[in-house]
Amino acid sequence: MKKKWIGVASAVVLGAGLLAGCGSNSGSSSSSTEQVSLKIGMWASSPAEKQLVDKQIAAFEKANKNIKVTTQVITGNYLQALQPMLASKTAPDIFYVDASYAPTLEDSGVLAPLDSYIKSGKVDIEDFAPAALNAFKWKDKTYGLPKDYNTMALEYNKDLFAKAGIATPPKTWDELIADAKILKSKGIAPLSMPIDVARYYPLVVDFGGSYYDSSSNKVTIDDPSNVAGLKFFIDNMKEKYIQAPKDLGGDWAGVPFSQGKVAMALEGAWVLPFMQQSAPNVKFGIADFPSANGKSANMTYTVSYSMAKSTKNPKEAAKLLFFMTGKNAEKMTAESGLAIPTRMSQQDVFLSKNPDYQAYVNGIKEAVPYQFGTYGQNFVDAVNKATEQGVLNGLAPEKVLSQAQDTVKSQSQQ
Repeated sequence: MKKKWIGVASAVVLGAGLLAGCGSNSGSSSSSTEQVSLKIGMWASSPAEKQLVDKQIAAFEKANKNIKVTTQVITGNYLQALQPMLASKTAPDIFYVDASYAPTLEDSGVLAPLDSYIKSGKVDIEDFAPAALNAFKWKDKTYGLPKDYNTMALEYNKDLFAKAGIATPPKTWDELIADAKILKSKGIAPLSMPIDVARYYPLVVDFGGSYYDSSSNKVTIDDPSNVAGLKFFIDNMKEKYIQAPKDLGGDWAGVPFSQGKVAMALEGAWVLPFMQQSAPNVKFGIADFPSANGKSANMTYTVSYSMAKSTKNPKEAAKLLFFMTGKNAEKMTAESGLAIPTRMSQQDVFLSKNPDYQAYVNGIKEAVPYQFGTYGQNFVDAVNKATEQGVLNGLAPEKVLSQAQDTVKSQSQQ
């Protein structure tokens, strides 16, 4: 299942989300009487998302009588459709940018840096969850403000836990594997998790590693610090304490989890509406993502509003962008329940209506963005292919890491 929960971040794993509020100057009408037309570029994961965007636009237009805003819903492959628009300078004035490919667009020079507008507009950026905000910074400049986010949590089947005599969900990876041994001994598949860096990367971080240095845009896959986390993942896949969804009859972990074939899954909040629709009678709980060595990493999938460098009305476009990521619009997002707002001031509003999402909200605190600089999907493909070979063929973690590093380097030289 592709993760389009509502806008947050993510492409395969990408998480989805929506929009948000207003900067300090977004609540007052524009001083100019000249009519300005702006366009917002977006995808729509559901009719409800489009309705929410329209509601936010209406609030903006009411406060800015001289600015007319239209939307352009981009269907199909969003990035593939957006890139020629950016190249020909026909892109919408502001538009969604997923964190996974944000660095590529930022580095190419097609996005406008926002720092001067943020400063002059006195936009409160301290209110944003830092992990989400940092996903749209590149070479010390800000190229987008996050509108929503998603993270992962541990979903567990209460009936299968009770059958195995397990009273509470594990808090650490060591506890999880201890529970997995008990579950396996009872003939219950313990945990479903794909062989995908988009899911297992927090393990690498928890165990002290890092595949990518964002400060230098440098691949560090073969660094020795990455061995411990990858070894833990591969070893437990081999023991079948962790099982790939395809081995349990699903194309993502939510499928076997919904069918009661596995006791635990590690997925994002997109699993909740799926469970409501496909398995309303399954009793399950949601706990924080497991920790290791005193660290509790996570992955955040987030989406920004960014501005096209080619916009003919940058001041007005910035005003619109700050409104759509400001507190008023973020409150609308929180009240809609469609996505987790990135502004921390609105998270209590969201949780008051959606208490089941507490673990996903918690996950942002120690999260790393789902992005690997300008290497993008080539990086993900290289790591995933090498990791799969490691699991299937029993390769040493050092060999897996070396192969992935070599592949990424060779691709970047082409």
